[in-house]
Amino acid sequence: MRRILILCLAACLAAGCAHKQTITTSQGGATVTTNQGNNTVTVTTKEGSTTYGTAVDPAKTGLPIYPGATKNEGGISGAGAAGSGETVALSTTDSFDKVYEWYKAHMPAGSETMHMTADSGSVATFQIGKQTDKEQRSVMITTDKDKTSILLSHNVKP
Repeated sequence: MRRILILCLAACLAAGCAHKQTITTSQGGATVTTNQGNNTVTVTTKEGSTTYGTAVDPAKTGLPIYPGATKNEGGISGAGAAGSGETVALSTTDSFDKVYEWYKAHMPAGSETMHMTADSGSVATFQIGKQTDKEQRSVMITTDKDKTSILLSHNVKP
């Protein structure tokens, strides 16, 4: 599956991202579809469908979205036999401490799994659901030069 995905994305880039393209390899076929703005690519195979790009909606994660945060380019959303999920990256110029305190107040009690601060930066994670649960949601906050990055993830096992 990974090889088909790489071939599909490479073909899309080489072809200038046509709106719909079908690719067939010895491992099977895939359809690559881009949206009107050419900023989202969906790859569909017999195993499922995965979307990459800016059309991935942070609200689909079911997690609180930090006020004023900007969605970064990218994002991934997919569904198939192995499960489904979404991952979206956000950023803000607010300090790490301000973002951390906001998430601490907006996430369930006991969901914080890590909080580290060092001279080189800070990181904190919050998680809803255990690895053995069917569904997990997580927030990761990190410092990144002059901004704070927020990664929202939602995964559902079949």
